[in-house]
Amino acid sequence: MSASEEELIGHSYTRARKHPLVIGKLPGAGRLPGGPYTITQVMTMVISFGLLIMTRDLWAHFGAMNFILMVLIPWGLAWVLRYARLDGRDPARAVRSLLIYSSTPAQGRLAGKPQRVARPRLATATCTVRVRSAERPAPAAAPAKPAPAPAAVTKRQARPAPVPAAAAAAPDRAQPKTGLQALLASLDEQ
Repeated sequence: MSASEEELIGHSYTRARKHPLVIGKLPGAGRLPGGPYTITQVMTMVISFGLLIMTRDLWAHFGAMNFILMVLIPWGLAWVLRYARLDGRDPARAVRSLLIYSSTPAQGRLAGKPQRVARPRLATATCTVRVRSAERPAPAAAPAKPAPAPAAVTKRQARPAPVPAAAAAAPDRAQPKTGLQALLASLDEQ
């Protein structure tokens, strides 16, 4: 490696981001017993301890054992939650995802609001095709007139008179009708 080249060093913090936020140290640099605890474990301990306090008239008939139960039950629930995983997530995040999924509208959200799908309705359209004859130039600013309805064809309609072969074979050389006819006429003259 030359002196002008410098060594590139890359760092990956993926493993650190996968670790959950934990509570595990006391301010005096001591560790909590059984810690570190995730936020889910701490909330479980607080809620279960509060429920045990509120319902102690129902279950607190064991004398001194009541205090041990009030400590062991919340700590045991938190310890079980440490190892419980649903799709690789802790149970609180899995329940939160389930609640969000169940409250999402069926059509989804658009800009934070439920998206509404418009009712289907019949789409109607009109298409008008006008054919201009090459013999007549199109009128510049004349208002459009509706085309006359074609005459009904009957079985006994008269046939047009046949055109003589000489008249059909001789094109009108004075004025070609289309660009292709003009090109063919110029090639015939050569």
